Amino acid sequence: MTRQSLTRRAILAAGAAAGAAMPAGAATPVDSVSDIPGGVRLSRAGLTTDILFMPGGAVGVVKYPADPKLDIRGFFQGNGFANDIRRDGDRLSSGDIEVRIDRTTGALVFSRGGRLIIADDAASTPSLQQFSLAKTHDLYGLGQFRDPLTNYRDKKLYIAHGNMDAVNPVLVSPDGFGLLWDTGTDSHFESRGKHLNYSNPSPVTRYYLFLGDNTDAVIRQYRLLTGTAPLLPKYAYGFWQSQERYRTQAELIGILDGYRSRNLPVDVMVQDWRYWGEDGQFSGMVWDKVNFADPKAMCAEVHAKNAHIIASVWPAMGPDSAVHKALAAENLLFQGAHWSGGKVLDITAPKARDIYWKHIKSGLIDVGLDGLWTDGTEPEFMSTGSRYVTTRSYISNGDSFAGPLKDRALTFSYQQARLLYSGMRDARPDKRPLILTRSVYAGQQAFNTVTWSGDIFAGWETLNFQITAAQQISLSGIPYWTNDIGGFLVSHRFPGGLDNPAYRELYVRWFQFAAFLPVFRAHGTEIRRELWAMGNDGEPHYEALKTALNLRYALMPYIYNQAHRVTQQHESFLRPLVMDFPGDPKIKDYPSQYMFGHDILVCPVMTPLDHTQVDPYEFLPNYAVTGLDSPAPRIEFFEGANFETLVDIRHSDDLKMSWSGDIPFALKGKPYSAVWKGRIIAQETGRHKFQVMTQGLIRFTLGGQVRVASQGTGAGATAGANGAVSFAGHNGDDVYRFEMELKAGQAYDFELTQSQPKPDVVSLWVEWITPSHAKDMQATPDKTIAVYLPAGHDWYPLLGGPSLKGGQVLKLRPKLDEIPVFVLAGAIIPMSRGIQYATQKPDTIELHVYRGADVELILSDDSGEGSDYQYQRTLRWTMSWDDGTQTFSIDADHRLNLRHSQAFELVVHGKDGGFSRHAFTLNERTSFVVETTHAAT
Repeated sequence: MTRQSLTRRAILAAGAAAGAAMPAGAATPVDSVSDIPGGVRLSRAGLTTDILFMPGGAVGVVKYPADPKLDIRGFFQGNGFANDIRRDGDRLSSGDIEVRIDRTTGALVFSRGGRLIIADDAASTPSLQQFSLAKTHDLYGLGQFRDPLTNYRDKKLYIAHGNMDAVNPVLVSPDGFGLLWDTGTDSHFESRGKHLNYSNPSPVTRYYLFLGDNTDAVIRQYRLLTGTAPLLPKYAYGFWQSQERYRTQAELIGILDGYRSRNLPVDVMVQDWRYWGEDGQFSGMVWDKVNFADPKAMCAEVHAKNAHIIASVWPAMGPDSAVHKALAAENLLFQGAHWSGGKVLDITAPKARDIYWKHIKSGLIDVGLDGLWTDGTEPEFMSTGSRYVTTRSYISNGDSFAGPLKDRALTFSYQQARLLYSGMRDARPDKRPLILTRSVYAGQQAFNTVTWSGDIFAGWETLNFQITAAQQISLSGIPYWTNDIGGFLVSHRFPGGLDNPAYRELYVRWFQFAAFLPVFRAHGTEIRRELWAMGNDGEPHYEALKTALNLRYALMPYIYNQAHRVTQQHESFLRPLVMDFPGDPKIKDYPSQYMFGHDILVCPVMTPLDHTQVDPYEFLPNYAVTGLDSPAPRIEFFEGANFETLVDIRHSDDLKMSWSGDIPFALKGKPYSAVWKGRIIAQETGRHKFQVMTQGLIRFTLGGQVRVASQGTGAGATAGANGAVSFAGHNGDDVYRFEMELKAGQAYDFELTQSQPKPDVVSLWVEWITPSHAKDMQATPDKTIAVYLPAGHDWYPLLGGPSLKGGQVLKLRPKLDEIPVFVLAGAIIPMSRGIQYATQKPDTIELHVYRGADVELILSDDSGEGSDYQYQRTLRWTMSWDDGTQTFSIDADHRLNLRHSQAFELVVHGKDGGFSRHAFTLNERTSFVVETTHAAT
């Protein structure tokens, strides 16, 4: 018996064991196997299973009952199949990928190059899919979440959309394994040892496996299956200035003028909501006749100042709007209540899409907008703070044109983005579409979308979480992501906003991090976001922001070249260290560091160095909250302040209510009460501080003891048990605090009862400070941070300095205007000088060579708009550095007549920190060689 067959049996046995541990089906034999285009079809126990080899190397599996109404193909089976499929009995192969069918049990075993990777367990059922892995894996991806995990190994996750949660259900391992869970439904995922489990509310199970040498190969296969990420318009890689909100077109133009007059680069002006005027016109694709009297002239003026403009649009439209009336006349609106008073369209209906696009084109695109910001795309109804409430609100609308919403709970934004992308591309073929969206799904990268992380709160922990979220969504295959610099909401954590020095420090460090994201965007409410809101010329915070902004534009040739690589070679912009240094065990101790492209190591400042954050309470992360007998706590809502009539039962792992839509719509205008029951899972051992903020009466029991028992604001708040204290604050809320010793991994039952006699008052916040977070939020006395340089390479500071050996930890004291950024030895980093917008031609391109290895680079550029690049009509410079002879060579290949000549300056960085400069001009289709033998060492 071979070792391989033993391994196969071990996998199948493990699958049976997993089946015994969780509710699942029994192993049953395969009834028949037949050939179909692209693979084979199995019949087993009343279910059909199709195994399909897709272009690019992916293997697809679809399981379904005999029901002609079911959509079994999904979005990604329209591009044909692999052309080298081979079948040998119960073995099916293509390239070096093989699938074995176990006729006795029904299990499927997947291998690559003779190495077993994963098995689809025999015990899987339509409602619970189980996989067994040949070995344990570190697991990443799955999208972007408010409270992200750094590694899904031995973890659980609810895969669903929320305001701050955007799902791309692609799971990857650095070992070259990936899985796209393509049911389109919400799902509970669990990793346990060598086992993976997915719940599925749909009768159709559909997944794709990607097997390759590494994470890059997995992402490449994912993009080949679901769609190449096109180039964004070049301006999109510049700075986006946004605000909730500009109230007139004059204000928007004035902010743009402020950037231009101060010589601050900017590319995109963003108009947030309510430009349409009255609430009844909510997202009606019209403009307020008073405050935005001439939107076409506004767009033209923005363009004349070498900038671009986008505006927000929602999936809900107000009842007075023409688009709402047109959709309602055709019964193409969902009846679920939306907080705006409008209704959400059925995006699955072709006629609804036609009407929606017609009004967007005439009201927004035709006036000159360059792109669209699609907000609330989960889609949002009354509230989207909780993934559970968001999903329930959507699927409770029942059926869509395409079928039950429970079978497509994740795909609204994909269909909306596809519609808008094709509409804009057809309407303006000379321009590239641009779409900013709050949600994502597999394949959405094919529609020029940029995902942002929703209405996040300001805080150092939030900044830490955002850096993890950025890396996870990149690992899921989505290249373009951004966030609200400084947090959308500020005053909850930082009273005083911009007057609070602790917040100004946080904003600067966040801004520096964002300068090394694929899309660089400031946005938020409560405070102003233009740079000069932080100070004037010469003041430290303003100067620090200006330094980071100018560095972003200096790197524009590098950034846009990486964009070409994302499109042409299916690469990633933001590269977690596990992609490039998987064999270095120390990288796990520095999860906030990442590569920006292949050559630049970014080490964001993650903790305050100058100003301690006072009372740094944070939300309990979703993974620290669970139900008593369900994945999330149970909430019972009652009409009446004394629990008179049960109105609704729901689940949520978000221990917070701060929005009118957080209570059931049936309680609008009425006193209400609620009971929350669940468990808090301690993430570390030590003394924790808790804070509960609310209005009305509250009783909070945790770990078997009453921690808060109030009499409410009206009767005068009183201290609860164990030292809980109250004080007036938070816009009329009472605030209660207590401390409690917790032990890591231990579960503590809680019950929270709330009585609210005042109708429409919604406020409940449960927060904590963990021991480690309390320590991290103290400004360090020596003002140092630790940075790790991955082993096996030498490194240079980006802006100059001697080379540094990899494998070492540096103790750095970054000044307010400094962000630790390093470059691989042997890299060529192209930079520009003094540009004010992304498409501005630099007089000179600097080519920074960091000595230590031979290197080649193809530097690409194009017009920045249109599709010429898709037909190889680009400008390309091929360059190389020979470190032994210290010789630099460059050759021009102008496939698009963009420039007749270009001035360069070669800057060679020596290992001792010295550098030499060599200026030259390269004409079209010429070569040039620079010998620098006695320059920098």
